[in-house]
Amino acid sequence: MKTLFKKWYLILVIILIVLVIIFWSRLSGSLAVYRLLTQMTEAVNHGSPSLNFEMQANWGNPEKADSIRAKLLYQENEHFRADVQWNQKRYQVQTDKNETQASASGSRLFISGAGDEQPQFDLLLLIGEILENHPKLAPIRSLGWLERIGLAAKAFLDFGFRQEKWQDHACQVIELPPELLKTGLEIWHRSSPAYAFRLIVPDSNRVLEINIVQQEIPVTAFPLDTTAYQKIEVKRQELNTAIYRGALRTAGILLEDAIRPQPRPAERKWGKGLLTFVDGNRVLIAKGTHRELGEAHGALLKNEIRKMVDATLYTMCWVYTLDHNQWYIDKMRAAYQRLAPFIPPKYQEEMAGLAATSGVPLEEVQLTNVFPALFHCSGFALFNRASQDGLLYHGRVLDYITELGLQYNAVVHVFQPEGSHAFVNVGYAGFIGSVSGMNEHQVAFGEMGGGGQGDWDGMPMGFLMREGLELAQTLDEALAIFGETPRTCEYYYVISDGKIPDARGLATTPQQFVVLAPNQFHPQLIHPMEDVVLMSAGKRYEELAKRVRENYGTFDTEKAIRLMDRPVAMKSNLHDVLFAPQSLELWVANAGANTPACNEPYTHYSFKELLERL
Repeated sequence: MKTLFKKWYLILVIILIVLVIIFWSRLSGSLAVYRLLTQMTEAVNHGSPSLNFEMQANWGNPEKADSIRAKLLYQENEHFRADVQWNQKRYQVQTDKNETQASASGSRLFISGAGDEQPQFDLLLLIGEILENHPKLAPIRSLGWLERIGLAAKAFLDFGFRQEKWQDHACQVIELPPELLKTGLEIWHRSSPAYAFRLIVPDSNRVLEINIVQQEIPVTAFPLDTTAYQKIEVKRQELNTAIYRGALRTAGILLEDAIRPQPRPAERKWGKGLLTFVDGNRVLIAKGTHRELGEAHGALLKNEIRKMVDATLYTMCWVYTLDHNQWYIDKMRAAYQRLAPFIPPKYQEEMAGLAATSGVPLEEVQLTNVFPALFHCSGFALFNRASQDGLLYHGRVLDYITELGLQYNAVVHVFQPEGSHAFVNVGYAGFIGSVSGMNEHQVAFGEMGGGGQGDWDGMPMGFLMREGLELAQTLDEALAIFGETPRTCEYYYVISDGKIPDARGLATTPQQFVVLAPNQFHPQLIHPMEDVVLMSAGKRYEELAKRVRENYGTFDTEKAIRLMDRPVAMKSNLHDVLFAPQSLELWVANAGANTPACNEPYTHYSFKELLERL
């Protein structure tokens, strides 16, 4: 019996050895995956007291390739150095115990902040925060050993493994299957003589190659020439915040463009508010005082509000500052000081409530909510003889900079403020004003931006739109609100009333208030039509008028939606909305990563049904 047992035992050992030999590449690759996951989770959760690395990346086709080159040197509580070249532009950041400095070659601008505030620019912790802010990638930070073993086992079954040489050193190459990230991905891992990574993403149209090598970089490798630069001095803490949070949101947007985030459709309640979902899209339902509306908004959309603020303040800070040689946040403060006296106290209370529960500083919330809106948009209203069924269709095309990633934090708000009308507002987390909305009395609003930036002595456009939603029960009441309230800049509006049905176009500045009725000629709107109001500009207006003429009298929901297709919508088309005020319905499309809103699916909402949930 013992002899037989020994024989079978020997056979099993031999089989095991043979299997190990046969599958050694996969076993070693699976072990490498486990080690990489362990190193990654440790790094993004705890950072590193020091870091030296160089990175270079190239992507695109040979005719139009983009590139980035970056060097980074970090020593905790001592210094941080970054030198980044994005195509032909160069950006540099230096900080030590006494001062933070930032420069950009394209603008010849040098920004400095001195003081005792010592930043913690730990790149690995920054990467961890970027991952944590992405719904699909957030679990990476909390991977336990059992989950890492499970992923390594899955890698053994599904991944490809091979050995290659890179820079004359042996590398373990891990091939991720295309279905995992909707594209192929190869991870080249080299552990000696210097720790290094190489990521290669092949695609039919482009190849993205990123090489990251950790190696010693002398501090002298980061010369900062400021002799020919215009200098701006700001508070050091604010400069550090702008660098860190601007980088955080910019990287987050690039990641979201590559892997589109999908919010987890789990309902949550807070106070008098409910966060729910329609076809995977966020809907915030709330009632109560304006303070209570703000508190529910802030509590239920904390992460989304932080992203919205970071994009509009800190990512936009660098875009504006480098283009205009003026510190953007100071410009925003100056604008807010002039606008604040015209913002009703109820909205100040709402912003205060939002700040209190979201954890975002009140000043950041206030500046975000007066974010200068230079929208290049279109709008229309069709009714009676213009539509197939005589119903009113009110379309609104919002064209704005999709590169800010606002579309990833889109929210449909359904609010019932105490003492005001209930309304639906198609907007974004953290923004309490309105650019597209409809109230329970079938009055709908859309706006289009013009010029006049700097005319800030009036109620900000978003708050004026919000006033219309809350207070107007009829078209005439809406016109009175917009006509009698001090206004800012140059804006155009389409306001409709499903009870009549009827609509008006508005052309406004702080001094001018022009009301345009259907079939009324205007030098900028030279194609008037009966039962139609069209507001747009240039070739987009010509195309919109042409489409309306060709389909006059036959418009239904689908044809009205198609009016907003390109080129009526611009490439920067952030969202499109079609209101049907008489039935209190709306259809909304938000931009994708590289697609305008008009090319994305429309989601149908019943305002009446959402109101019932209040």
